[in-house]
Amino acid sequence: MENNYANKRFKEIISVALKHGFKNGIKDPKELRLALEELGPSFVKIGQILSTRPDILPIEYVNEFQKLQDNVRPQKFSIMKEIIEKELKFPIDEIFLDFNEVPIASASLSEVYLARLKSGEKVVVKVQRPFVKEKMLADIHILKKLSPFINFTTKEIVDVKKVIDELSQAAEKELNFIEEINNIIKFKENNRNIKFIRVPNVYREYCTSKVLVMDYISGIKIDNIDDLKKAGYDIEDIANKVIYNYFKQVFEDGFFHADPHPGNILISNGAISYIDFGLMGSLDLGLRKKLNELLEGVATKDLDLMVKSILKIGIIKSSIDLDKLYKDVDNLYNTYIDVPFHNYDIPQILDEILRVCKKNNITMPHNIVLLTKGVMTLQAVLAKINDELTIMEVALPYFKNRIIREKVKNLDLLEIITFLYTSFKSTLQLSSKVVDFINTGLEGRLKLGLEFKDVEENINELNKMVNRLIFAIIITGLLVSSSLVINANVGLKIYGISSIGIVGYLGAGLAGLLLLISIIKSGKL
Repeated sequence: MENNYANKRFKEIISVALKHGFKNGIKDPKELRLALEELGPSFVKIGQILSTRPDILPIEYVNEFQKLQDNVRPQKFSIMKEIIEKELKFPIDEIFLDFNEVPIASASLSEVYLARLKSGEKVVVKVQRPFVKEKMLADIHILKKLSPFINFTTKEIVDVKKVIDELSQAAEKELNFIEEINNIIKFKENNRNIKFIRVPNVYREYCTSKVLVMDYISGIKIDNIDDLKKAGYDIEDIANKVIYNYFKQVFEDGFFHADPHPGNILISNGAISYIDFGLMGSLDLGLRKKLNELLEGVATKDLDLMVKSILKIGIIKSSIDLDKLYKDVDNLYNTYIDVPFHNYDIPQILDEILRVCKKNNITMPHNIVLLTKGVMTLQAVLAKINDELTIMEVALPYFKNRIIREKVKNLDLLEIITFLYTSFKSTLQLSSKVVDFINTGLEGRLKLGLEFKDVEENINELNKMVNRLIFAIIITGLLVSSSLVINANVGLKIYGISSIGIVGYLGAGLAGLLLLISIIKSGKL
């Protein structure tokens, strides 16, 4: 039976490939998309999975695969009923008070029905189509056998073996509802204290690898602005809550919704409801820390921190030209930093980010690619709410507050006193910016043009200048550290203000006055 299916399918795949002009290789993304549609539901799903992988597939193919339609003719209910009862080991009418036999959605892998449990809860029942797992895995197996021939004609475009290996792993997850069930439970737990986020309950006693039963949530799609306004919702408030919660998912929970398109975010009963948890991303603590550093660099416009964070996050394949990487990151940052959402070409930006990495021999981990895709998808949604928003307007308040919290929460009195002491210490101690300046020179990115005349006299003047510069840096350090102390509000208070901070400000003022007097006396104000 399996051999008959494989032989028949093999011939069908070859026939469709020849029909769409793949005799001399796959060159046209549109023709490939049409071929996938012709080959049926499992190949449609294969294309949809690949549409989330711009890290392994050229962007023009990703864009084309996103057009794949997932509306499939429903199976006869008698067949789907048999699957439900076999999986749950009870007749439908012993579990459900009523069950709508017409599905509300029919996709390539599953169908979704409305029902009501005996206990009265209104639920959706997601059921995997018959033999879809066997057929999809068989199709992938056939592709593996064909991969040497496909790779021969497409090796300049994509690594086919890598694509099929990644596809095989993704399909196993897609075809096991236990994965999605665990995603929902974990996401709900992470957001249990967020009042404006609603996540459906999962009824585990009625769930298997092929059947998923969870709360039915109805609401208004997040991009349906007219209906939201009619219902009395504050659109700006929704935008802020969505983006702040998404940043929480990523940078605090390390577990985020990777496909936040309008169909997966509903507004109902004053809450933001996420549905469909098939595609999720996760970031471990180490990766989150590196990503936090990258976003701190973006928020503070620190190019050096951005580049160093990219090098920590990415997988370096071979030697890297640091000067070129700095220029590429700087150009990308300056291109999009203040661009309104409505001007974003999301696939293009995603392609450029990955292209910068590839050009510099850096591969990004898959979950970082998922995050990039998720953020870009969310930006497109928010653009419909307020097309004048820029990414920095939304992100900066979150990251600045987070940076301050991270920097201040670990400060104690001993650390503050030590910091103030070292700030006053000898001028031989250089600031971090001076160290960065030296490091830049050691890395070969510093270019100096000097012309020497009257060398000894110039060196004396240079010494004076450097001494004043270092003195000014120490004053700046005092001002910054004093501001941090006052903001943290620690130590002995004078009229409710930290005495250590006041002493720091006074010291900085006195030192500044001395520096000004020195400059005036030199006659070179």
